[in-house]
Amino acid sequence: MMLLSQAQSVGTGGILAPIVRIFGWIMEGIYIGLSSIGIYNVGLCIILFTLISKIIILPLTMKQQRSMKINQIAQPELNKITKKYRNRNDQASMMKQQQEMQKVYDKYGTSPTGGCATTLIQFPIIMSLYYVVRAVEVYIPQIASDIKAHPDIYELIPGSGIGINDIPGFRLSPLLIVPILSFVFQFLSMRTSMSTSQTSADAPGAGMTKSMMYTMPLISLFMCLSLPTGLGVYWTASALFQWIQQLMFHAYYNHADMDKIIEKSREKAAKKKKKKGPSMYERMLGASAAEQQAQSGDITKSANVKSTKDVNYSGNSKGGIASKANALNRKKGGK
Repeated sequence: MMLLSQAQSVGTGGILAPIVRIFGWIMEGIYIGLSSIGIYNVGLCIILFTLISKIIILPLTMKQQRSMKINQIAQPELNKITKKYRNRNDQASMMKQQQEMQKVYDKYGTSPTGGCATTLIQFPIIMSLYYVVRAVEVYIPQIASDIKAHPDIYELIPGSGIGINDIPGFRLSPLLIVPILSFVFQFLSMRTSMSTSQTSADAPGAGMTKSMMYTMPLISLFMCLSLPTGLGVYWTASALFQWIQQLMFHAYYNHADMDKIIEKSREKAAKKKKKKGPSMYERMLGASAAEQQAQSGDITKSANVKSTKDVNYSGNSKGGIASKANALNRKKGGK
């Protein structure tokens, strides 16, 4: 069992401390609610805590899933553009390719970074949850007094001997059930995610996406083997709930009117662009185009200047010779 003094030495999340504190209050509320009905189990608190966290970030998840689905529909058009410029690596061709792809994104009211932005927003939330689960005693002080009457409070299942502070390691034991379940749910989540995203073999990064379906579950397995079971429970429950969410989104979009969804997305993107201006991606694209045009203009100007100098030089040379010839003729005539 991790002592309170040891948990306090873990830290409170640094710059994420305010978010960590909020989630700590949520964890404490769950524990108090369960203890009021006679349930003293930290493992169950972590599972319910993970479910609530998924509900909190559900709007972000919905936005991400919608963006992935729209990008999937737009992918055939993007693939045609990619094929068109496949063997053309000059800067002008690459710029035209990006501009044509941006027109497709505008057509569908989406962006190539739509899902990425949502993932970045979720990252500090996930890290905050990690700090709470890692030092649960700090955020639930009641455990220190309750554990005397309920010594199995830290067991994943009362009487199972699987403590949430035990590290499974690379040995045969009942603790392996958590890493194994983590691998299974992570694999199912990744496979379902691939079916609702860019799965075409011609799609950029398709090979990497396919490899992630196997590497992510293996990373999840290794993490759950190396970290305390309590964190493994959080990771496993998170993968399970994420998989269930993806199945629900997948079923919804398979029966939804995507034309209406795309139209709303396009209108929303147009309003956002009118209010806030071009996105960062569009600004970068525009800056690159302006730089290329400026470089092209400098080359043309330099060529014109060189041509003018050559003409002037040639004219002056010819003029000099002609003047000397005329002077010589005049001299002869004078004679």
